[in-house]
Amino acid sequence: MPNIVFTLGADTLTFSVGRAYPVYDPAEVAVVTDESEGRQMYAYDKGVIVQYHNLVFERLSSTDFDNFDDWLQNIAVGPTNEFTYTDEDGAAHTVRLVDTKNPLREVSDNRYSGTVQLREEL
Repeated sequence: MPNIVFTLGADTLTFSVGRAYPVYDPAEVAVVTDESEGRQMYAYDKGVIVQYHNLVFERLSSTDFDNFDDWLQNIAVGPTNEFTYTDEDGAAHTVRLVDTKNPLREVSDNRYSGTVQLREEL
């Protein structure tokens, strides 16, 4: 099974390990709701479906951590730039990072874990 790859122009980030289980990638519809004073609910469908990709990583190396931190700060610039996420099955998705700060934390000596969240508009 191939590893996860992020690509933006000539820049590529490949994680050395795959993501951990459980996999949870929920879809969400963009429906704005509100309630009147009489407690009647109003809903407006904005016509957008969003797919979230939650990439759970366990015990990444310090090299993976540094490479992702560079990607977050200098290439994707948080959610600013769209890029291609190639999943473990080889499927390509156009996504943005949801994270504005690095979600990976040191859990043991030079090993990092956390969940990188990506957002794809379908």
